[in-house]
Amino acid sequence: MKELVGRVALGVAGLSFAPRDRSADLATIRAGIVAGTAILDTARAYARTDAPLYGEELAAEAAQGTSMIVGTKGGHSRTGATTWDADISERRIRSDVETSLRVLGGEQIDLYYLHRVDLAEQPVEEGISALASLRDEGKLARIGVSNVSVAELERSAAVARIDAVQNQHSAMGRESVEVLAWCEANGVPFFAYSPLSHSAAVPAPHLAALAEARGISLQRLQLRALLASSPVLSVVSGATRPSTVLDSLAAESESWDVDLEAAYAADLAIISEVLRS
Repeated sequence: MKELVGRVALGVAGLSFAPRDRSADLATIRAGIVAGTAILDTARAYARTDAPLYGEELAAEAAQGTSMIVGTKGGHSRTGATTWDADISERRIRSDVETSLRVLGGEQIDLYYLHRVDLAEQPVEEGISALASLRDEGKLARIGVSNVSVAELERSAAVARIDAVQNQHSAMGRESVEVLAWCEANGVPFFAYSPLSHSAAVPAPHLAALAEARGISLQRLQLRALLASSPVLSVVSGATRPSTVLDSLAAESESWDVDLEAAYAADLAIISEVLRS
């Protein structure tokens, strides 16, 4: 079984929701593959109204003939222009997995998450039990949960081994610190999606000054700081152009030194002060 490797995964969500040029989207993903990203992240819900399987179809085409690990998600899909559902019942999860197997090709999916655990009416145990059975049947190599609380993680882990967690967690917002701590304590890989979601809204003067001095993007330093924050953390880059994909991947090799560590700590202190005021 292929290992979960690569500190920067490439997500296709940003390529999937509005009409775009498919050839340009494929070029963006392939730029990341050529540059060395090892994990491609997609989902049943990453879809357009005219292409309900677009995200998985895009990932399948881009990854064909490569050794990429492809992670996808089920139990959540687009139902209209601005609407999505959330259903993690056993029947729905089995149906979604079979669809994903058909679209992605092959006999086994590398990594499969319950997508919107936080929105589903069914208990998380039902969805996890279904995924665990599918893993036992050989259709899934790994199972995970996405958009979960610590309590939901503990309930999930009581049913079956959890191989990965994916939650929103940004460099400047750090929305899932408790879930990340659980993953560290239990040795579970954590994938942070929307890692730059607060970059434009919160102050980061020390990181910005360091980025300017080094002639690189602020976003690259923020991703590097996030990667350095935990030994189990990877980020899911939602870059939509080859240049930004390459910039995101460059965060992996960016030096984590005392100046960068100090700048990040100083900016986090500013954010904490703003939140307290």
